[in-house]
Amino acid sequence: MTPKQKDILKQLAQMGDVVYVKEDGSRIILNEEAKIPLKTNADAVFYFLERMDSNMLNLILDENLPYQDFDKKMFVKKLSYAFDEFLSRGNTHLNRFEGKCTSNICTNTNCLGFSFIGNSTHDYMDLILEIKNNKVTDIYECTKFVNNETGLLKKEMISIDTLEEPF
Repeated sequence: MTPKQKDILKQLAQMGDVVYVKEDGSRIILNEEAKIPLKTNADAVFYFLERMDSNMLNLILDENLPYQDFDKKMFVKKLSYAFDEFLSRGNTHLNRFEGKCTSNICTNTNCLGFSFIGNSTHDYMDLILEIKNNKVTDIYECTKFVNNETGLLKKEMISIDTLEEPF
């Protein structure tokens, strides 16, 4: 790739997400700085969760795995409703903060998870992501979640499980 082509890609990436398709058909996803931060499936899932991009999550999540006990199609649909709710409240992206499940009754105690907090309203989703070999194998909500960082402002929880199609 020539320096001029790299400059063009950088300019395009600053306008939005860019997928560069190489001659062999492989795809490289570039971020706003035209860098390639997404080396694993897990990197990509985090990236597109933060950007509330359900279309890309639909492409990269495994078709054969359930997520939060839903088939992938239904999970992504419910997740897109949650993203719509964040967007309708004025958020443009979600900030990610690490934490863990603290439930005494479920099997997820001490499982690694993340709060995804709206950049404007501070509404949030607390999600446990199961990751095996750098691949996300399950995503589900956690109601007994504690963040590692203290003092985070978290207002209203937006639940994937209870959202229905907007009318």
